[in-house]
Amino acid sequence: MALASSLFHRLRKLFFGTLMVLAGLALLGASYQQIGQALDRHAVHAPGRHVTVNNVSMHLYCTGEGGPTVILEAGAFGFAQAWAWIQPKVAEHTRVCSYDRAGLGWSEDATPHDGVAAARRLHTLLRNAGEHGPYVLVGHSLGGPLIRIFATHYPDDVVALGFIEPSHPDQLERFPPEAREAHERVVRVLSVAAELTYVGLLRLANPLGRLHAGLPADDYRAGCMFTSAATHVRASQKEFAAWDTTMAAARSNISLGERPVVVVSGTEPMEGMTADILALNHQLHAEMAGLSKHGRHVTIEGASHMSLLTRREHAEQVAQLLNELVDSVAR
Repeated sequence: MALASSLFHRLRKLFFGTLMVLAGLALLGASYQQIGQALDRHAVHAPGRHVTVNNVSMHLYCTGEGGPTVILEAGAFGFAQAWAWIQPKVAEHTRVCSYDRAGLGWSEDATPHDGVAAARRLHTLLRNAGEHGPYVLVGHSLGGPLIRIFATHYPDDVVALGFIEPSHPDQLERFPPEAREAHERVVRVLSVAAELTYVGLLRLANPLGRLHAGLPADDYRAGCMFTSAATHVRASQKEFAAWDTTMAAARSNISLGERPVVVVSGTEPMEGMTADILALNHQLHAEMAGLSKHGRHVTIEGASHMSLLTRREHAEQVAQLLNELVDSVAR
């Protein structure tokens, strides 16, 4: 009996001691996160302006003059400054705007996070900001389906489209089953990751921020700040969770008519992508170019999914293709 009592007291002491250590580490991590966020916010500033959209403040960054106006739609985890290499080159040619979707970057959060809601918010954002069409829509990755949805809902506003390594509405159905399983894991992991931001673990490991390595220093720092913040990670998770709803809406756009379209692919696979999947991905991109009577599919040698934005020489080739797209519809 005495032995059992002694063991109980020792275990209780160990349990509460462990709790105190964990609480201390959590407090230390939370302090690390708060101090890091404060330093980032002092050093990095929103390049654009904030526009109210249905009582939510959204960040819009427009540069250059002329028309048609190019609208840049970022991919998953994306933000306006992810276009840092591309936007200045396009701005030499015409008006160009990047922005942060609800909950991402500098924008306040709003629900829902599916593609139709995103298209409606973007339309209202541009209208409220006085940035009138016609528009050349450009989408990277997840941004590809989003601009297809915008073109479906506001066809008179869209004169051309550029797709940069776009997601295809049918890719999870046409890729091997492991792709769907991986997607569902991402949704689950991001739910946990959003909570880990509060104790600084995402800031310390920086797995999402590293996706944007290669951008100009201040823009990369902004990306690391966003991707270690709960609001940004949670909004990204909700976009992934709304995948099927978004892709169903994008799939309903079965033709882009006679609008000029360019689809840009990199020749290098993403991490974990086999040669067969890369070839299928290029096939899907070619099919997207075929949605228009004036579509073309272009590959950039040595480029990858992210380097088309983050590596200067690849991004400048993308910008040149976008400027050619603008020229094809310029008034």
